[in-house]
Amino acid sequence: MVAGESSGDLLGGELLTALRARFPRLTALGVGGVRMRAAGLQGQFDINDLSVVGLVEVVKQFPRLWQVFTHLTHLLDVERPRLLITIDLPDFNFFLAQRAKGLGIPVVHYVSPQVWAWRRGRVERIARLLDHLLVLFPFEPAIYAQTSLPVTFVGHPLTHLAVPTHPRDVVRQALGMTPEESLVVLLPGSRHGELKQLLGPLLATCRELARRLPRVRFALALADSLSLDDVAALWPAEHSAEAVGMPSVVIVRGETYALLGAADAALVASGTATLEAALLGTPMVVVYRVNRLTYEIGRRLIQVPFISLANLVAGYGLVTERVQAEVRPDLLAQDLMRLLTDTEAVGRMRAGFASIREKLASPVRQPVEVVADFLV
Repeated sequence: MVAGESSGDLLGGELLTALRARFPRLTALGVGGVRMRAAGLQGQFDINDLSVVGLVEVVKQFPRLWQVFTHLTHLLDVERPRLLITIDLPDFNFFLAQRAKGLGIPVVHYVSPQVWAWRRGRVERIARLLDHLLVLFPFEPAIYAQTSLPVTFVGHPLTHLAVPTHPRDVVRQALGMTPEESLVVLLPGSRHGELKQLLGPLLATCRELARRLPRVRFALALADSLSLDDVAALWPAEHSAEAVGMPSVVIVRGETYALLGAADAALVASGTATLEAALLGTPMVVVYRVNRLTYEIGRRLIQVPFISLANLVAGYGLVTERVQAEVRPDLLAQDLMRLLTDTEAVGRMRAGFASIREKLASPVRQPVEVVADFLV
């Protein structure tokens, strides 16, 4: 099993837990994060070894990626597993799938690449590499209808995983909040590259919003794949607690769902987190910023009108998206003020979130059922 970021670790952890319940003697090797390791995955590498944002960043990290790839191909050759399960991370995992196919090892891939967004020509190659594809969105099987690849809509696990882990009032009390105060949660991403790009602007937004609106508190939801040291290394000096006018930002690790469930609004890095926030009913603004060259290349290739999963599943601009140069404290503070003061707008947004949940909660089969077919 191979996953390369927090969202893949979440999917892989749930799948591996279900598999081990069916096959108690199952051994799983590969790359994953805390959830997959807790479910029994064994391996010397972590998802951070594969978590890279952007084309330019991949080039910089290529030696490490090659080291992981070499290790995994060695495992395939020596262990000859019954099955290779790759989770998202297509640019890396499909090279691995090609090696597995050459050894006669079947491959199940979990999460379709965004062929509906860009590089649709990949569909035929994907069909040749895989033995089964598990997809998260009900519109995806039709994309592969002209191929021989079996594709199963398994629903999105977040429809039952994305629930508050603590009551709203308990979380707010733990943060020392009064009933009159509003809570804004920052989700700057699960990868180091995202944190580097977004932490500064999001902290500056906190200062700007605190200046405009009284009685607002801030919390940063730190992904399991990042550490406090990662944050400390990138925390701008001008936004330190001692800086004049800088509001306190509480850093909380491992309680993202609790914070989102208690939040009045959130700034969320584009990715799976936008879907998590939507399913938790948290009013949000989506932010996306990468290396300039990466953005300029991607802008010419991407063929969808939105960058957030929340808007793509909704089918319209349900939440505001701020991309590249628009990731500015003045604009983001303005967006947050609207969410904190316009109850009608928030009501419409939450109705849209309910529609998203309904679309994603009706799978054809469960992922463990598909994978089990390869193991019996």
